[in-house]
Amino acid sequence: MNAKDMFHPKDTCFSDAEERAYAREDLVFNVTEDLLVKMEELNISKVDLAKRLGKSKSYVTQMLSGSRNMTLSTLSDICFALGFKPEVKIPVKPVEPTTTWVSIGRPKIVKSAPKAQPVKNISLVYNSEWTKVA
Repeated sequence: MNAKDMFHPKDTCFSDAEERAYAREDLVFNVTEDLLVKMEELNISKVDLAKRLGKSKSYVTQMLSGSRNMTLSTLSDICFALGFKPEVKIPVKPVEPTTTWVSIGRPKIVKSAPKAQPVKNISLVYNSEWTKVA
């Protein structure tokens, strides 16, 4: 379940901007949650991770709470510090336009296609190929 489903009825229509915002929040939540679960499995605290990254504990806390923007570079650094290589899989699906417009002086909706379904299954794949070099 995501935030959109928790706070709105299932048949609620959202603007593209709202859909994009919910998709962004879902991704941030899923990635940070996966990292926290992996840290727990490895018995690594935020303080330990901060030391491995050469950052402050508050930086790590902000990163893992979603209050600070996590770049792909930062995600890679965190994964390396935890001892695994991140892998992002993006399924490729053709996206049909939701509306086709024909210019005849005034815009007119000719055809409406169903909205593309958001991708919900993006997760980290743990791969222990990286090793620390002294």
